[in-house]
Amino acid sequence: MSNNDTVSPDQPTKLAWNYRRNKAKAILTLQGILDGVQADKHLNDVETVFLRAWQDNDIFSLNDGDFIDIREQIDDILEDGVITHDELDDIQSMLSTILEYNDLEDGGYESTVNHLLGFLSGISVDEELNDFEIRKLSTLLNGDPELASKWPANAIKNRVDEILADDVIEDRERDDLLNLIKAVSGQSLMDSGLAYGMSADFSTKDNADICLSGKSICFTGKFLSGSRSTQQQRAEALGASVKKNVTKTLDILVLGAVASRDWRYSSYGRKIEGALEHRMNGGDIEIINEEIWNELIKA
Repeated sequence: MSNNDTVSPDQPTKLAWNYRRNKAKAILTLQGILDGVQADKHLNDVETVFLRAWQDNDIFSLNDGDFIDIREQIDDILEDGVITHDELDDIQSMLSTILEYNDLEDGGYESTVNHLLGFLSGISVDEELNDFEIRKLSTLLNGDPELASKWPANAIKNRVDEILADDVIEDRERDDLLNLIKAVSGQSLMDSGLAYGMSADFSTKDNADICLSGKSICFTGKFLSGSRSTQQQRAEALGASVKKNVTKTLDILVLGAVASRDWRYSSYGRKIEGALEHRMNGGDIEIINEEIWNELIKA
């Protein structure tokens, strides 16, 4: 064995830990998906594709009895295309038992986020949001202050709170929230069955210690926390000048959290490319993501 092939003593432990972590993530995500599927309803084509895609997850081990049991339960559900109350209760009980028995659930923030993302996927894959699902999402977010205070759950909560403020859910609000949820969960299914979601992050800073007054700033992509025009108004209110394009004199490029699967070939990608090229040539353009931007305007 060459030096390059040497396996460190702790590598098996790290591999085992990574497998357990990924297994927990897969199960928590499925829990959330199933939370978003209504019992005694016939699964539509998209929901069926989604469950089959979950089964094809690379984390599955042919020697893992837990995954074998889960897949058998999903097969039963897919066989007639209907998930009954009993089937839903049985598989959720199985998932909870697996998490507890294998000591996979630590109750931490990451686990809660995995469940939230799964829930968002579950209520969005049928391309519709009903009042029950929106209110259930509100209950979930309001029931966990720690989750709702952090990104991206806080952006979702703010949007849901705005929608429910007058206790009337308009079609425009429903469509806007659906697009936001699909983007955040990364489960906007394409014709290929693949998904896109949060955009690539090319941030050059990981904190909000930037003074906006007198700076030139450009926005690109779609923002979870409001429209691009809203972001531009916020920047101008803090003394920055908004530019439409990336130039050598630009100070800050702000990346919206959402981009299409073809972002590399869009104006979004070209602006990132331009900013990176200017930095490589000695420029001092700062690139920040939407999370840092939100911290910056609240500072």
